[in-house]
Order: sequence, then C-alpha cells, then structure tokens
Amino acid sequence: MVSHAVLEVGRNVTIQDYSFFQLTMPAPKVSIGDNSVIGRRNIITAKNLIRIGSDVLIGSDVQIIDHSHGMRRDTLIRLQKAEIGTVEIGDDVWIGAGTKIIMNVKIGKGAVIGANSVVTTDIPEYAIAVGSPARVVKYRE
Repeated sequence: MVSHAVLEVGRNVTIQDYSFFQLTMPAPKVSIGDNSVIGRRNIITAKNLIRIGSDVLIGSDVQIIDHSHGMRRDTLIRLQKAEIGTVEIGDDVWIGAGTKIIMNVKIGKGAVIGANSVVTTDIPEYAIAVGSPARVVKYRE
C-alpha cells in the first residue's frame, strides 16, 4: 500500500477472511458503504477509485480491478504502463461468488450479478446480469 492510499469503510461493514486489498500508485482510493459485506478471498485492486455502495453483498472469490495492462503492438507487454479507470457499484447490489469486475464499469443500484460472471460493461439499475461477458437477462420485480 502506498502512503497516500485511502481505504474508507462505512459502519457495520463485514470483511470476511482472506480478503485482500491492493492499493497501488498513483492515487488509490477504495470506499465501502454502510452495511456491506465483502466475502471470503476477495481481491480488490485499486490504482485510482473503486466505490462500493451501501447494503452491498459480495460473494466469495470476487475480483474487482480498476486498471488493466497496456496492450499496444509497438511496445513489449512487460514495458507498458497500466491503463487506469474506475469501478462504481451502487447501493443494494448483490455480486455472486467468483465474479470478476473490470475497470470502467458502473453497476447500478439494486443490480444482481450471477456467480462467475465477468462484468466488462455497465449494468443498469435493478438488472440481473449473468455470464462471461455479463449480459442482462431480466430485471428485479
């Protein structure tokens, strides 16, 4: 963790065993709202901003990452700088076990993400999304 990293944890938050937060340069911030649960063995990796709302349930073995590796053809992979973005998860969201959430994604309030999904695009409020890549299959009633 870098000296200026910010980890904000709301009231009544549960972070279960073996969850890992990696906050690395340049200016990492992770914010977790009230009454949220981070399941076992989660990996949350921030170089910029990951915002998790209130009343969010995150199953076990979930990865949330706000950055990716560069992939330009003209530079060796190992020499490329990270591409940095954000991840925003709204209030009252349920993220199933084994899900991967990639940079520059917003998951709307009340959404449900099925187990083992890979979220690569925004998910609307109250949507139920599943798969790899995650696709909306219906909405909460």
